[in-house]
Amino acid sequence: MLLVKRKTLHSLIMGCTLATLVSSPVSAWATEPENTSSAVEDVASTAAEVAPVIAVQPPPASINVSQSREMLTASLPADVSLKYLSELAPIYAASDMKLMWADVQLQQQFQQQLAEMALAGINPQFGQWAKLLADTQVTGLARDAILSDALVGYLHFVEGVGANGSRWLYNSGSYKLAAPSAERLQQWQVAVHGGDMTKFIQSLAPQNSQYAGMHKALRPIIGDAQPWPQMEDSKQSLRPGNTSQDVPVLRDILTRSGVMTAKKESSEQAAQDKVIPSPEASAATAVKVDEETKAIASELLVYTPDLVDGVKRFQQMYGLEADGVIGRSTRDSLNMAPQIRAAVLALNIQRLRLLPNAMNTGIFVNIPDFSLAYYINGELILESKVIVGSSSRKTPLMSSALNNVVVNPPWNVPTKLIREDIVPKAKRDPEYLKRAGYTVYAGWGNNAEAVDPSTIDWSEGSSNYRLQQAPGRSNSLGRFKFNMPNNDAIYLHDTPNHRLFDRNMRALSSGCIRVNKASELAGMLLNDAGWDDAKIQGTLKRGSTTYAPIREKIPVQLYYMTSWVSADGNPEFRTDIYGYDRAAKEGIKELAQVEKLLH
Repeated sequence: MLLVKRKTLHSLIMGCTLATLVSSPVSAWATEPENTSSAVEDVASTAAEVAPVIAVQPPPASINVSQSREMLTASLPADVSLKYLSELAPIYAASDMKLMWADVQLQQQFQQQLAEMALAGINPQFGQWAKLLADTQVTGLARDAILSDALVGYLHFVEGVGANGSRWLYNSGSYKLAAPSAERLQQWQVAVHGGDMTKFIQSLAPQNSQYAGMHKALRPIIGDAQPWPQMEDSKQSLRPGNTSQDVPVLRDILTRSGVMTAKKESSEQAAQDKVIPSPEASAATAVKVDEETKAIASELLVYTPDLVDGVKRFQQMYGLEADGVIGRSTRDSLNMAPQIRAAVLALNIQRLRLLPNAMNTGIFVNIPDFSLAYYINGELILESKVIVGSSSRKTPLMSSALNNVVVNPPWNVPTKLIREDIVPKAKRDPEYLKRAGYTVYAGWGNNAEAVDPSTIDWSEGSSNYRLQQAPGRSNSLGRFKFNMPNNDAIYLHDTPNHRLFDRNMRALSSGCIRVNKASELAGMLLNDAGWDDAKIQGTLKRGSTTYAPIREKIPVQLYYMTSWVSADGNPEFRTDIYGYDRAAKEGIKELAQVEKLLH
């Protein structure tokens, strides 16, 4: 009976001690405790006072932080060190070096997210972790520690990407590893000891509805490891019916891209079967066969209708004009190897973190797709082409909200545009400003007086002058302007030149967003504000500038995604107009490790 009581009390003491260690704030784990056995002795002393007749021996001392550090370091392969040893040593000491990644499925779930980070090329350390974990010889405590080390780095990224993602994910090399907050580490440990690690790991992935499809699409792209065929560079476009040595390569690319199915019997083999003459063939027959061989070979080089249809489907995947003509943009896209596509897709997976989980209510502009989508309560009510900033005057990423619509807006020309665009034209043509409807003011104040532009010597500079273009059909803002508060003076607006929307590449503005269907958008917003169509048309005809406040501010998201998955599950890609995908080139280096972890 006494033996049973001793065992029960011993278990109670150990349970209380471990519970105290686990529930301690993680911030307190950064330093080694003065005497890790004191808590056990205190509990044992209290128990002795309650039951003095039982002689209880204190349990063995727990592992301290120094011992934990040594054990973790000793377990690792040669020349391998933990990035976050200072954070991990007290965590492992608190649990007496118990493995936290014993569940193989849990390892796989986390490794897949880690593989996506490595392939995105955001920081080379993720590739180093992926390389170590792809090595099947790394087992036991070493593997457990490396998984934990990678998780701590990943926690820092996940914790900070919301506030810093517009820099980390669009400026190659800008993300620097650091320690996550103590609260984030404690959340991890609560999940470990509460048996909720699977749920915790799932919560770290992008929560956007696009994620599952993009993750699924990544695997087959990575699986295509064979060298990618390349079409020759050419200044001439390949058009339907043309003959080119590139046609066999084109067929191979389209087949491997999934937009065409491979033929059961190749034309080359059919030609061989057709042209082998018998030994008894006459000279005349041989000549005839040789002519047939040349004819068949020539047919293999024709850009045929089935290939044209395949190219059109491919062009749709890349947001190109689906005309079947292979110019430079289409040729460059066809030559893009799967490795590059995979890295770009992985980088855009991380960019999902900057978007709402689902498109609910708001105006969403994808800059490299040159597109606007307006949703209300999850329903898409308007789509429009847009024109965005050029590579030298980029449209910034931002979240804001529309607060009013301006009917018949004047245009106050930004100083940079006055200096770089307007003044050079005014120097060449003294009548340009009058003809374009500009008024020049001697200063930026509301009381500044108008100045005759013919009296101005522009060679002395333009900083003291304000230019305003009067409302009207020729106004650069068109008939409608959509204001939203931001520090970059960016807004949505109409344009008098709608012919530019026929272009496929529409990075043409000075930063603001020109909307092809501005009239439809304005009509929807003004109707919601209580304007009927008669009032809208009457205001337009009068030509006076009128501000119409919006009853409820409508969220606006200007974002940058160069890859995603369409409704049918196929990945789509867009031209990286601002060069923000450079990090993906670094991620390609980790493809071998990533493939192992994803599969």
